[in-house]
Amino acid sequence: MLEPVAVPWSNSFDNGFCDFVLARGFCYSDRGATYEIVDSPVRTGNTAAAFSVETDSGMSGARCVREGTLPTDAIYGAWFFIPEAVETRANWNLMHFQGSEPGDPFRYRWDVSLESDDAGGLYLYVLEFPMRERFTPTVAITVPIGAWFHVEFRWRRAAAPDGRITLIQDGVPILDLTEIDASGFDYGQWYVGNLADDLAPASSTLYIDDVGIRRAP
Repeated sequence: MLEPVAVPWSNSFDNGFCDFVLARGFCYSDRGATYEIVDSPVRTGNTAAAFSVETDSGMSGARCVREGTLPTDAIYGAWFFIPEAVETRANWNLMHFQGSEPGDPFRYRWDVSLESDDAGGLYLYVLEFPMRERFTPTVAITVPIGAWFHVEFRWRRAAAPDGRITLIQDGVPILDLTEIDASGFDYGQWYVGNLADDLAPASSTLYIDDVGIRRAP
Protein backbone atom coordinates (compact mmCIF):
# COMPACT_ATOMS: atom_id res chain seq x y z
CA MET A 1 0.00 0.00 0.00
CA LEU A 2 1.41 3.37 -0.96
CA GLU A 3 1.46 6.32 1.42
CA PRO A 4 -1.40 8.86 1.47
CA VAL A 5 -1.62 11.25 -1.47
CA ALA A 6 -0.33 14.60 -0.20
CA VAL A 7 -2.74 17.53 -0.06
CA PRO A 8 -2.08 20.18 -1.19
CA TRP A 9 0.11 19.10 -4.10
CA SER A 10 0.89 20.84 -7.39
CA ASN A 11 3.00 20.41 -10.51
CA SER A 12 3.69 23.07 -13.13
CA PHE A 13 6.00 20.78 -15.19
CA ASP A 14 8.95 23.15 -14.69
CA ASN A 15 10.77 20.07 -13.33
CA GLY A 16 9.57 18.00 -16.25
CA PHE A 17 7.67 14.94 -15.09
CA CYS A 18 9.85 14.56 -11.99
CA ASP A 19 7.20 15.88 -9.60
CA PHE A 20 5.00 12.90 -10.47
CA VAL A 21 7.88 10.47 -9.97
CA LEU A 22 8.96 12.10 -6.70
CA ALA A 23 5.39 11.74 -5.44
CA ARG A 24 5.47 8.02 -6.33
CA GLY A 25 3.39 8.57 -9.45
CA PHE A 26 4.21 7.84 -13.07
CA CYS A 27 3.44 8.79 -16.67
CA TYR A 28 2.85 6.48 -19.61
CA SER A 29 1.88 6.35 -23.27
CA ASP A 30 0.44 3.49 -25.27
CA ARG A 31 -0.02 2.72 -28.97
CA GLY A 32 0.50 5.79 -31.13
CA ALA A 33 0.61 8.15 -28.14
CA THR A 34 3.35 10.36 -26.70
CA TYR A 35 3.97 12.78 -23.87
CA GLU A 36 6.67 15.44 -23.68
CA ILE A 37 7.65 18.73 -22.07
CA VAL A 38 7.15 21.84 -24.23
CA ASP A 39 7.90 25.56 -23.89
CA SER A 40 4.75 26.69 -25.74
CA PRO A 41 1.91 27.06 -25.02
CA VAL A 42 2.57 27.58 -21.31
CA ARG A 43 0.17 28.91 -18.71
CA THR A 44 2.65 29.65 -15.89
CA GLY A 45 6.36 29.13 -15.44
CA ASN A 46 8.56 28.02 -18.32
CA THR A 47 7.10 24.73 -19.49
CA ALA A 48 3.94 22.66 -19.87
CA ALA A 49 3.21 19.08 -20.93
CA ALA A 50 1.94 17.92 -24.33
CA PHE A 51 -0.07 14.70 -24.55
CA SER A 52 -0.65 13.40 -28.09
CA VAL A 53 -2.85 10.52 -29.27
CA GLU A 54 -3.54 8.76 -32.57
CA THR A 55 -6.97 7.13 -32.87
CA ASP A 56 -6.87 5.72 -36.43
CA SER A 57 -6.87 2.20 -35.01
CA GLY A 58 -8.87 2.77 -31.85
CA MET A 59 -8.13 3.84 -28.30
CA SER A 60 -4.89 5.72 -27.67
CA GLY A 61 -3.74 7.38 -24.46
CA ALA A 62 -0.95 9.28 -22.76
CA ARG A 63 -1.42 10.31 -19.12
CA CYS A 64 0.24 10.98 -15.78
CA VAL A 65 -0.91 9.32 -12.56
CA ARG A 66 -0.91 10.03 -8.83
CA GLU A 67 -1.59 7.01 -6.66
CA GLY A 68 -1.85 6.09 -3.03
CA THR A 69 -4.41 6.48 -0.27
CA LEU A 70 -6.77 9.13 -1.60
CA PRO A 71 -8.05 12.03 0.52
CA THR A 72 -11.56 11.72 1.91
CA ASP A 73 -12.57 15.07 0.40
CA ALA A 74 -10.39 16.92 -2.12
CA ILE A 75 -10.46 18.86 -5.37
CA TYR A 76 -8.37 17.58 -8.29
CA GLY A 77 -7.59 20.07 -11.03
CA ALA A 78 -5.59 20.89 -14.14
CA TRP A 79 -5.42 23.54 -16.85
CA PHE A 80 -5.98 22.33 -20.43
CA PHE A 81 -5.29 23.85 -23.85
CA ILE A 82 -6.81 22.42 -27.04
CA PRO A 83 -5.07 24.07 -30.01
CA GLU A 84 -7.60 23.29 -32.75
CA ALA A 85 -11.17 22.12 -33.17
CA VAL A 86 -11.61 18.37 -32.74
CA GLU A 87 -14.72 16.18 -33.02
CA THR A 88 -15.01 13.29 -30.59
CA ARG A 89 -17.14 10.36 -31.77
CA ALA A 90 -16.68 8.28 -28.62
CA ASN A 91 -14.82 8.67 -25.33
CA TRP A 92 -12.35 11.57 -24.97
CA ASN A 93 -11.12 11.47 -21.41
CA LEU A 94 -9.26 14.19 -19.48
CA MET A 95 -9.38 12.77 -15.92
CA HIS A 96 -9.97 9.27 -14.65
CA PHE A 97 -10.26 7.82 -11.13
CA GLN A 98 -10.02 4.17 -10.12
CA GLY A 99 -9.30 2.21 -6.98
CA SER A 100 -8.90 -1.23 -5.43
CA GLU A 101 -8.39 -3.25 -2.33
CA PRO A 102 -4.72 -4.24 -1.84
CA GLY A 103 -3.81 -6.99 -4.29
CA ASP A 104 -7.07 -6.77 -6.27
CA PRO A 105 -7.53 -5.43 -9.82
CA PHE A 106 -8.35 -1.75 -10.15
CA ARG A 107 -11.99 -0.80 -10.69
CA TYR A 108 -13.09 2.30 -12.58
CA ARG A 109 -14.88 4.96 -10.51
CA TRP A 110 -15.19 8.35 -12.31
CA ASP A 111 -14.37 9.86 -15.70
CA VAL A 112 -14.30 13.55 -16.61
CA SER A 113 -14.57 13.63 -20.38
CA LEU A 114 -15.41 15.77 -23.40
CA GLU A 115 -18.23 15.36 -25.90
CA SER A 116 -18.98 17.20 -29.13
CA ASP A 117 -22.29 19.05 -29.46
CA ASP A 118 -24.33 19.57 -32.64
CA ALA A 119 -22.64 22.92 -33.28
CA GLY A 120 -19.17 21.41 -33.17
CA GLY A 121 -18.28 22.66 -29.69
CA LEU A 122 -16.94 20.55 -26.84
CA TYR A 123 -18.42 20.30 -23.36
CA LEU A 124 -17.58 18.41 -20.18
CA TYR A 125 -19.49 15.58 -18.56
CA VAL A 126 -18.95 13.00 -15.80
CA LEU A 127 -19.29 9.24 -16.15
CA GLU A 128 -19.82 7.14 -13.01
CA PHE A 129 -18.76 3.51 -12.67
CA PRO A 130 -19.74 0.73 -12.19
CA MET A 131 -23.27 1.71 -13.28
CA ARG A 132 -21.92 3.76 -16.21
CA GLU A 133 -24.33 6.52 -15.32
CA ARG A 134 -23.68 9.71 -17.22
CA PHE A 135 -24.05 13.16 -15.65
CA THR A 136 -24.21 16.18 -17.95
CA PRO A 137 -24.48 19.79 -16.76
CA THR A 138 -27.98 21.25 -17.20
CA VAL A 139 -26.44 24.22 -18.98
CA ALA A 140 -23.34 23.00 -20.79
CA ILE A 141 -20.52 25.52 -21.25
CA THR A 142 -18.34 24.83 -24.26
CA VAL A 143 -14.62 24.74 -23.61
CA PRO A 144 -12.50 27.25 -25.53
CA ILE A 145 -10.27 26.32 -28.45
CA GLY A 146 -6.84 27.94 -28.48
CA ALA A 147 -7.06 29.16 -24.88
CA TRP A 148 -6.40 27.70 -21.44
CA PHE A 149 -9.36 26.46 -19.41
CA HIS A 150 -9.47 25.04 -15.89
CA VAL A 151 -11.17 21.77 -14.94
CA GLU A 152 -11.61 20.73 -11.31
CA PHE A 153 -13.36 17.71 -9.85
CA ARG A 154 -14.32 17.53 -6.20
CA TRP A 155 -14.78 14.05 -4.81
CA ARG A 156 -16.04 13.53 -1.26
CA ARG A 157 -15.62 9.80 -0.85
CA ALA A 158 -18.63 8.68 1.17
CA ALA A 159 -21.78 6.63 0.80
CA ALA A 160 -25.19 8.29 0.59
CA PRO A 161 -26.26 10.66 2.02
CA ASP A 162 -22.78 12.06 2.60
CA GLY A 163 -21.21 11.52 -0.83
CA ARG A 164 -20.64 14.40 -3.20
CA ILE A 165 -19.05 15.19 -6.56
CA THR A 166 -18.71 18.63 -8.11
CA LEU A 167 -17.45 19.49 -11.60
CA ILE A 168 -15.99 22.99 -11.83
CA GLN A 169 -15.10 24.76 -15.08
CA ASP A 170 -13.07 27.96 -14.90
CA GLY A 171 -14.11 28.48 -11.30
CA VAL A 172 -17.83 27.91 -11.93
CA PRO A 173 -19.54 24.77 -10.54
CA ILE A 174 -21.40 23.31 -13.53
CA LEU A 175 -22.44 20.02 -11.91
CA ASP A 176 -22.95 19.41 -8.19
CA LEU A 177 -24.36 16.11 -6.96
CA THR A 178 -24.96 15.72 -3.23
CA GLU A 179 -26.53 13.04 -1.03
CA ILE A 180 -25.23 10.39 -3.42
CA ASP A 181 -23.16 7.25 -3.08
CA ALA A 182 -19.71 8.56 -3.93
CA SER A 183 -17.85 5.89 -1.98
CA GLY A 184 -14.66 4.36 -3.30
CA PHE A 185 -11.63 2.36 -2.25
CA ASP A 186 -9.10 4.13 -0.04
CA TYR A 187 -6.28 3.10 -2.37
CA GLY A 188 -6.73 4.79 -5.72
CA GLN A 189 -5.24 6.39 -8.81
CA TRP A 190 -5.93 9.75 -10.42
CA TYR A 191 -5.10 9.99 -14.13
CA VAL A 192 -4.81 13.29 -16.01
CA GLY A 193 -3.95 13.53 -19.69
CA ASN A 194 -5.31 12.62 -23.11
CA LEU A 195 -7.10 9.34 -23.85
CA ALA A 196 -9.49 8.94 -26.77
CA ASP A 197 -11.21 6.27 -28.83
CA ASP A 198 -12.23 8.04 -32.05
CA LEU A 199 -11.35 11.64 -32.90
CA ALA A 200 -11.58 13.67 -36.10
CA PRO A 201 -8.87 14.43 -36.99
CA ALA A 202 -7.50 11.18 -35.61
CA SER A 203 -4.29 12.79 -34.36
CA SER A 204 -4.75 15.15 -31.42
CA THR A 205 -2.49 16.99 -29.01
CA LEU A 206 -3.66 18.72 -25.87
CA TYR A 207 -1.51 20.66 -23.45
CA ILE A 208 -1.69 20.56 -19.65
CA ASP A 209 -0.23 22.84 -17.01
CA ASP A 210 -0.61 23.55 -13.28
CA VAL A 211 -1.93 20.20 -12.12
CA GLY A 212 -2.90 20.03 -8.48
CA ILE A 213 -4.85 18.59 -5.58
CA ARG A 214 -6.28 20.91 -2.90
CA ARG A 215 -8.43 20.50 0.14
CA ALA A 216 -12.15 20.93 -0.26
CA PRO A 217 -13.57 24.00 1.52
